[in-house]
Amino acid sequence: MRNLFLLAPATIALMLSPAVLAGEAKVTFENIEDYTDFRPANGIEERFQERKKEQFTEIFNELSEQLPEGQVLSVTIKDIDLSGRLEPTFGQTTAAYARVVRSIDFPTMEFDYALTDSAGQVLEEGSAKIKDMAFDLDQAKSLKVRRQALYFEEQMLEDWFNKTFSKRLAAN
Repeated sequence: MRNLFLLAPATIALMLSPAVLAGEAKVTFENIEDYTDFRPANGIEERFQERKKEQFTEIFNELSEQLPEGQVLSVTIKDIDLSGRLEPTFGQTTAAYARVVRSIDFPTMEFDYALTDSAGQVLEEGSAKIKDMAFDLDQAKSLKVRRQALYFEEQMLEDWFNKTFSKRLAAN
């Protein structure tokens, strides 16, 4: 009986583990220096880009958790245009930039993708050019935007993922 109590939490943790139940993502970024808008308003560009690359990779990893076990989503990002636009601001001592978000500065992305099974067989592949021209119409989003990096871009990618893989997600 004592062994049963010791094994129960481990069994439950294993059953609920996302690694056991989910696919995975592999994300690469191609020619970042040519991206339309992938620059910081202020700060060191390399650090900004590394941080954004990590955030985009995390978004794709979270989306891939919905895929069946063993499936891998490989994404090669070719262009990113973040929501908003960098505009100069003039302080007392130096000029700087601020990212100003208006409805005409919607997020866009271009990437190639391939979904493979555990044997490496390609299940689905293609190129995507996505944009969200209505990214700022939902007033409820404004509160979340302040707390979450890449909020508009993440919503755009979720929409693409759900539309592209809806049949596979329904089967899962």
